[in-house]
Amino acid sequence: MKRIGKVFGAALLGAALVLGAMGLNSQAQADEVKLGIFSVNYNSPTIFRMIQQAKADAEALGWTVETHDGQGDQVATNNAANDYIRRGFDALINVASDNFQMTGVVKNANEAGTIFVSTFSGYVPGITADIGTNSIVDGAVVTLEVLNRTGRQGHIVFFNWNVLPALRDRTAGFKAALSDIENVKVTEIEVKVPGQVEDVYDQMTNLLAANDDITAVIVGWDELGTPAVRAIEQAGRGDDIFVAGMDGIGPVFEMLRQGNRPYKMSVSYPVEKMGRKSVEVVKEALAGNLPETPVLYIGACLVTSSTVMPVDQETGISAYWDDCTPFSGN
Repeated sequence: MKRIGKVFGAALLGAALVLGAMGLNSQAQADEVKLGIFSVNYNSPTIFRMIQQAKADAEALGWTVETHDGQGDQVATNNAANDYIRRGFDALINVASDNFQMTGVVKNANEAGTIFVSTFSGYVPGITADIGTNSIVDGAVVTLEVLNRTGRQGHIVFFNWNVLPALRDRTAGFKAALSDIENVKVTEIEVKVPGQVEDVYDQMTNLLAANDDITAVIVGWDELGTPAVRAIEQAGRGDDIFVAGMDGIGPVFEMLRQGNRPYKMSVSYPVEKMGRKSVEVVKEALAGNLPETPVLYIGACLVTSSTVMPVDQETGISAYWDDCTPFSGN
């Protein structure tokens, strides 16, 4: 009943906002909406950008927004989310923290009538929606593209952190793409988080010293790609190792523009669009309009040296993502 009451109240709020747009004062009602945004790994580049976009869009609606950085501590992240619920927040946005480790928070949110939206966090019963790309497809696409470009043979190193649901799905896609491949040696590395950049650099350096047959490196998210490339280039192997990843960040796009670096592709998505979509879903849910499905996929694009966007379109709500290339044949 609490949830029904809050949704009904939110519907009235939505009506008030419409009236405000017609010239009536609805600022008081708009200011009553309180939104908590949090992440267990707040300062990861794509996560940070999602949060900043969601915060900006929510504040533009007149909402009160608070954010929390879990600094790699899931317990602290859960405690912060529960505190938002206890303080009567209307909605929560979880950015890339494992919903499977937040089932207690989701339960508390449901009991309190608090909207719970997440991005790249996995589906669990009770959430309003989880927004992301289809990470299994992303992992399979990037792996197949690497295999096709390296003759379906050689030695692939795969770096990932299989704690977050989206990253586990990317591993699943990676393994699915390799299921019928016989002539490829695979080394899987579970990275340390926090400290992932330093860990990848150190492990890549050691792998290169011990293996002269490495032909490709795939990273579970692009932040790991830049230290891998640094180690590869310092070892003098920049011309014979193919590096690819997922997400899409500025340093990777810059390497793709240069064209002569080991980084050759990224299955990327519009980061800010994820943040904006999360706020749109919260707004609709507060008005009583729940999404048709609790899992919402946004399309990813295959970004290479020939398809990389101009510098001025790599961040923000960019038109590039409206008609970019999802597969090499497009």
